[in-house]
Amino acid sequence: MKFRKPLKITQRTSSITNSFVQSIIPWVPPTEAERAESLEILGIQEDDIVCAYCGAGASDWDHLRPLVRAKRPTGYISDYKNLVPACGRCNQSKGAQEWRSWISGKATGSPSTRGVADLKSRIEALERFEAWGNVQPIPLEEMAPAEMWKTHWDNLLRLEEALRKAQEHAALLQFEVHRNVDSHIRKT
Repeated sequence: MKFRKPLKITQRTSSITNSFVQSIIPWVPPTEAERAESLEILGIQEDDIVCAYCGAGASDWDHLRPLVRAKRPTGYISDYKNLVPACGRCNQSKGAQEWRSWISGKATGSPSTRGVADLKSRIEALERFEAWGNVQPIPLEEMAPAEMWKTHWDNLLRLEEALRKAQEHAALLQFEVHRNVDSHIRKT
């Protein structure tokens, strides 16, 4: 087990960026029939929902096509035709990568690097799912006034700058604490 290094405030900027994008992305909840149909196409049983990528127990619904790329919306939305059951390991490993290159690529935690035995059949099921859904990106930027988008992205920039400043201060504070911690430990 690795000994964990201290986190930096700025390590969380991608989570904040994702929140800024996902907060504006439409969510289209599936009906029970749509959910059942999508699972059937993936070859997944309703009473045993497993990861579409590797077959482990599913804990998440992953966006097959990523919602965020280069800090902006891709145009894909949270729609049952863009969501597949995933385990946490696959969901985290895939991130914003395209599923086809990721699933058979060399990313840490990808099904191919983990030696998933039925990978070919899983890829075929995902291809059927993708063809069935035929999801295309939506021009989200055209759906609201440009000044609203500008304000949204300016808010993100201000927050990122505040995080950078907070990290600079945290580094100074950390230096002071580390400088004095040894003498405190030795007193007790």
